[in-house]
Amino acid sequence: MPLTVENVYSVRFGAKLPLPQMVQGNIAKLRIVPVVYKPVRPMHIKHNGFRNKPALSANWRETALVDVVRRVKEREDPEYSEIFSILNKITASNMEKLSNDAIGYIQKRDDQFRLRVTMLLFDKAITQNAYASVMSDFAKRLSLIFPDILDDLSSQIELFPKLYNMTETIVFPASDDPAFDKNVIEWSMQKDKRRGYAKFIIYLYNQNLIAESIVEKSIQLVLKDLDDIVRTVKTAQVEENVTQFVEFLSETAKLIPKTSMSLRGLLRDGLTVFLKTPREELKSLNMRSRFKMEDTLKCVQ
Repeated sequence: MPLTVENVYSVRFGAKLPLPQMVQGNIAKLRIVPVVYKPVRPMHIKHNGFRNKPALSANWRETALVDVVRRVKEREDPEYSEIFSILNKITASNMEKLSNDAIGYIQKRDDQFRLRVTMLLFDKAITQNAYASVMSDFAKRLSLIFPDILDDLSSQIELFPKLYNMTETIVFPASDDPAFDKNVIEWSMQKDKRRGYAKFIIYLYNQNLIAESIVEKSIQLVLKDLDDIVRTVKTAQVEENVTQFVEFLSETAKLIPKTSMSLRGLLRDGLTVFLKTPREELKSLNMRSRFKMEDTLKCVQ
């Protein structure tokens, strides 16, 4: 016969078994006066070195990045200095060991430290674009342990013009410029950063670290800006802008995988429109940039 709820409750109304005399005697000896009151002591919890993270505001990255990019080369923090050394030594052959070392340092620190590390690798990738591929691989390995790195990278891409003062294009200085040497260096550095940025975002996209929409937005913006400026009267400033926009599209086209049909189509359609436009309408498109456009179009066909 199965045991049911009704069976259990029916026991309450059955005959009660008498307690043994020994048990009844022990109960009789128990104190029946009220228990003396003792105030509750506060409990002190040992945290073993871990504390709750402070709440972060929605735009904390933007606020922090402005400061972080200013201090990207400073090595006053010993553990940040170790990350700095790792990025200077990292190659494809030692990637596994050094990335594990970096992970160990980041795990001991907070979100601000992780963001600073992400900015450092971003800066190295765009200022020394030969390392763009290695830095994207390094970022991929870190993101497997720290998923917030994906948001760090997206924020840096969105703020790139502001963080690196890319809103104004530097032109090659005149030979009689008193600060010729200094201005040539600044001109070269800006070109390298823009070229490195174009390469790095494609490497990040190929590693599935940023969305295709981010790359698409960058290409659309460059195509629009190029269309606006290439029709204006030719000046040294305008011609330099056109050259760097075309360079961006060229670097992007070289690295976009053949499977990314939408991105390749976006570039192909945009470049085709430029090359079919009558030359007299594109006042600031010199022959060097036109030839580079033609070569870039071949890459995405």
